[in-house]
Amino acid sequence: MKKSEAPRINKDSSPLSVLMFFTEIFHLLVEQTNMYYQQHLDRQARPSHRLPDITLPDMMTFVALALQMRHKLKDTLHDYWSRLRQLNNPFYGETMARDRFLHILRFLHFADNSQRPDEGEEYDRL
Repeated sequence: MKKSEAPRINKDSSPLSVLMFFTEIFHLLVEQTNMYYQQHLDRQARPSHRLPDITLPDMMTFVALALQMRHKLKDTLHDYWSRLRQLNNPFYGETMARDRFLHILRFLHFADNSQRPDEGEEYDRL
């Protein structure tokens, strides 16, 4: 990470300042994901049912579930919400609806595409 990307975080940073930095990242994710979803709706030829905006608790839950999934690997994402007895783990369904998780995953975005540099202009995609 470049120094300019997290200017307030260094080896002497308090746990609170690190937490605040991650909170800023979560807010950015919420903002950009909602914007990307709205841009998707704007491109649709016919109006579609608009889902509620992603909230900060939604995004934090999404990230927590994604991290938790690494500890209990399944064949497909849908298997985490399966009701089949041999696959059932109620934790995921009780924490977030499958369709909500998949909606966030589909539109998860980190930057505004309208601010992207022109074609051929060199830039860091990360």
